[in-house]
Amino acid sequence: MASSGDISTPRRARTRKGLFDIAGSAWRALGDLIQAELELLRAEISEKLTLTAWSAGLVVGGAILLMATLILLLQAAIGALIALGVSSLTAILTVAAGTLILGCGLVWWGLKNLVHRLAPTKTIAQVQKDAKVLTGSE
Repeated sequence: MASSGDISTPRRARTRKGLFDIAGSAWRALGDLIQAELELLRAEISEKLTLTAWSAGLVVGGAILLMATLILLLQAAIGALIALGVSSLTAILTVAAGTLILGCGLVWWGLKNLVHRLAPTKTIAQVQKDAKVLTGSE
């Protein structure tokens, strides 16, 4: 009986130490995973901020062209009142129409980029993948 007690005690100690080691390793691995996820999030947010700045630049460029369109349209109206010559008015209205189309296009493109590309989709997909692996529901 004494020999069986001597044998079982070291096994329990080894088992407990093994469980603590495994638990510690799991916590360290979880910490590393969380740190990697945060690094991915930080990189993706940086990428999104760059895209946001670029898109905001397009919106500002479009807004400037829309203001130029308004000025050109006003000049065309003044030109129509002062000079009844069709060629001058036609030229001004053609330039105004071109800047209006270009300005609207830039604003639309910039807003489209802002709306569709701000979500951190890479990080969300990685977290979902990691959650599936951790829960075993692949």
